[in-house]
Amino acid sequence: MNYLLKKNLKYLNIDGNLRNLENWMIFSMELASYIKQMNQPIKIYLSVPSNLLFSYFFVFGAIDNDFKNPSRESLLDQYLNLKKGQRILYKTGDEWIAHSVIEVNKLPHSDTRAIVVKNRLNSIIYIPETRWFSKIRIHDGEITTVRNTRRVKNVYNVIDNKKLKKLYPEENLQLLMMQNTPQTYVSTNKKEWNDFLDVIKLNIEGESLQLKDLLFDGSESTFRNFSFIEQNHSVIIPKEAIVVFVGSSRALRMMDHFNNQKCMFIIDQHDSNEKFEDLQLKIELDFLMNQSLSVNKSILEYMDEKQIEIPKGVEIFAW
Repeated sequence: MNYLLKKNLKYLNIDGNLRNLENWMIFSMELASYIKQMNQPIKIYLSVPSNLLFSYFFVFGAIDNDFKNPSRESLLDQYLNLKKGQRILYKTGDEWIAHSVIEVNKLPHSDTRAIVVKNRLNSIIYIPETRWFSKIRIHDGEITTVRNTRRVKNVYNVIDNKKLKKLYPEENLQLLMMQNTPQTYVSTNKKEWNDFLDVIKLNIEGESLQLKDLLFDGSESTFRNFSFIEQNHSVIIPKEAIVVFVGSSRALRMMDHFNNQKCMFIIDQHDSNEKFEDLQLKIELDFLMNQSLSVNKSILEYMDEKQIEIPKGVEIFAW
């Protein structure tokens, strides 16, 4: 079961009373957990009465899963696959210095792996693997030309976040802080999505919590675990990450860019018939042309095992 669901999670109803999560909320969160557990690309189409509300709880479940299950192996793989021009933060003393990666190689005359950068004096520095997990944070997934070093102020320490510390082990927070790479991406009307985010008010074992308390997109701090997808996106998305499309228009416009990713299409049943039908046709063609297999049965079995019903009025197709 989703981690937070085990911790007596409730929501604040419009009448001001705390209530147990409704079935559709639990379904959304568990569906996110299901996708996160998959080791290969999967596509899920979900037609719902309100895609905005469903997307909030789906993202909530996805982010909770990310906090609960950080992967040391995944972070090591990111270190080893850093490309020339990617930016990292390297802690020297009490300062975090932004460096452009030159390459990942080995220490001279040694088998110890090292990330190679240049310092302020333009001298080569080898950062050995023994320091990676404690002193190197991924800073930017974008690949550019090698740039000058610079000191970065106010680097956010997730471990100091009191709410997160109550919910998740410090080791998990440390790993995610160094990885500093979103594992959940959302393609939506960003302003609308943010404007109504405060509607979701939760309570965990007497502690108030909002979805925004778990979301860090880098706009207000140096930590990132979540990102909106812009139309001109150029960031490398990790293969294990989820891409969530909210609405038919976004899905139609962007889905072809993410064929090899785990994708969730949350479509409002009140979308215009034309867009709705165009997306259904596009999904049908994608399914047939790629000779895909339906995994609806697998999802139904997963939900049955968790004793969760498919919410009324919801249509689902997975491949």
